[in-house]
Amino acid sequence: MKLPMQYIRVAVLAACASTLSVSAQVDKTPDFAPFLLDKRVEREDYNFRLGPMLVDMVGSFGIEYNDNINTSEVAPIEDVILQPGISFGLKWQINEYNELDANLGLEYWHYLSESELNDFSNQIGLTPNTELSFRVLIKDITFRIYDRIQYSFDSADSVVVDPVTGNVIDSDPEAFTRFRNVLGIQTEWFIGETIFSAQLSREDIYSPEDIFEYVNRYEHKAALNVERALAANFTTGLGISYSTIDFDLAVNNDADTFTFGPWIDWKITEFIGLYAGVAYNDYDFETGALTDGTVFGDDSELEDYTWMVRLSHVANEVFNHQVEWYRAISVSNTANSNVLDGIRYSFAYNIMPRIRLDGAVGYEESESSGGLINDDFDRWIWGLSTEVLLGPQLTADIGYRYIDKESDAAFQSYEQNQFRIFLKYDF
Repeated sequence: MKLPMQYIRVAVLAACASTLSVSAQVDKTPDFAPFLLDKRVEREDYNFRLGPMLVDMVGSFGIEYNDNINTSEVAPIEDVILQPGISFGLKWQINEYNELDANLGLEYWHYLSESELNDFSNQIGLTPNTELSFRVLIKDITFRIYDRIQYSFDSADSVVVDPVTGNVIDSDPEAFTRFRNVLGIQTEWFIGETIFSAQLSREDIYSPEDIFEYVNRYEHKAALNVERALAANFTTGLGISYSTIDFDLAVNNDADTFTFGPWIDWKITEFIGLYAGVAYNDYDFETGALTDGTVFGDDSELEDYTWMVRLSHVANEVFNHQVEWYRAISVSNTANSNVLDGIRYSFAYNIMPRIRLDGAVGYEESESSGGLINDDFDRWIWGLSTEVLLGPQLTADIGYRYIDKESDAAFQSYEQNQFRIFLKYDF
């Protein structure tokens, strides 16, 4: 696909400004604003050619010890989990203007002690990089149609709710199975040094289990971003978005959301970079759902600012690190909204040409709008991992993660330790 020179320049800048790798399964920081567009799944390389198509295949095998699989405060489940998986990618350059990409990530979990967890619905997962994407280039405009699907089954601080009364009937379920699917279209338009990008999408969250039916919802989103490189080392932009969120059941309230704000990406020196963005958010929730009638009630309106400030530093050719300060808002499964404030430090250290050490430590505070359980909490999370290149195609990752959550809600506090050895073979 032939791309405009502006597109190539922006891609190179984005690669140079990429953030550190996520350490030891520490989740990435949340997006500070809904107007940030869904990112395309990218693969590092492809293994072989099949006719006109490039194919990439990566096999993996993990062994994990987890002392609290179900993130429980009172009845933690401890086990060793075997996690084989495969990642498959296909790229078909149909012609110089059209490109088809398919990515599939599958993982299988087998519990050695808790055999009752070895159920199909609690073992086969679709990873977040599972996506089908079709791109078309028309002069200076790129269109992308995509569908991204994920299936996960971790407990994720979930509760079981009676859909008739709204009462929490289980505050400590062992697993929370759900699908997440995003179907959308994106476009990028290059006009000189200015890039216009837009997205129309629908996101569906669906649980196949009746006990979690109250979380089922769909969200329609329209977003527009304008960015311009004011200098070789300084880019600024403005984003705006509008979303509607509709739940299948009247346990949670439906909502309309509006967000807009600016951001900058500044490479201050050759070794220091700053990304900063702020957004105004207006969340308008309907009333009348069961969350309104609980002992905690629920706020129907939310106007607040969110932000992300990321300062990165390349100390030398083997060590780089960054600090992030952020606030994000999410529509909750147990309340209208959660406001999350956090700070995180992370680093990457190339100890030897074949060995890299990654680390991260962070602290978060979350404030709930009320709802079913009023889950206000403080949370510490830190992780450390070592990636070792064992051969041209084989890598090993040895990692540890610790989470300590202290919640005001009953049965929502927990501690969790995870040790993991993960092997990856790139065919």
